[in-house]
Amino acid sequence: MYLLAVDTATHCGGAALGRNEEVVGQVMLKTPLEYSEKILPIIDFLLAQNKLSLPQINVFAVTTGPGSFTGLRIGLATVKAFAQALDRPVIGISTLEALAYRFRHVGRRIGPMLDARRQQIYAAVYRTDGLEIVCEQEDQVSPPMAWLSSIEDAPVFVGDGAQLYRQSILSVHPGARILETDNMVLEALTQLGYRRYAEGKTMSADQLRGNYVRAPDVRVAEHRGR
Repeated sequence: MYLLAVDTATHCGGAALGRNEEVVGQVMLKTPLEYSEKILPIIDFLLAQNKLSLPQINVFAVTTGPGSFTGLRIGLATVKAFAQALDRPVIGISTLEALAYRFRHVGRRIGPMLDARRQQIYAAVYRTDGLEIVCEQEDQVSPPMAWLSSIEDAPVFVGDGAQLYRQSILSVHPGARILETDNMVLEALTQLGYRRYAEGKTMSADQLRGNYVRAPDVRVAEHRGR
């Protein structure tokens, strides 16, 4: 079984190819402004390196957000187009869940934090036994201090938001464990995607939706007649 995973939600996106639960190839892009230009070429590269063609992919996995609005739309549109054209199932996974899954071995509770700009973070809390993760506090966008104050027992904090607001974390949770990490989730996305596929937890391309968490900044100008 081959799975193609696409992540364009953060500045550490790219694509990965999985054979069952094993990641057999991945290309990371740290140029989010060029996702629209580069995501298809790196997918072609991954397939060529593994002597595969797109119709041989059994299922597609993609981060649904939260993250960059523009980046998310690129990833979602790419996967939707592939899945619709090939009539393949899709697996959408929260960016925060994938990040927590990446660090499931470092503690019983993981607090992924992504910089949401405007002095806000995207954050959640997940419980883990080292194998599976379970959502304890759902994905949300919040000022860092408000979210940190809502947590009674500090999880292990990961992600670029944890780096950016390190002092805020320590002011609310002295002695908290903060890992120096980036937001790369390709391997975790591939592994989670395989697990969901094996459990039959897939969807159609038409059912795939973005997990934007925060409403987009769209201001509609008032029309004034003359």
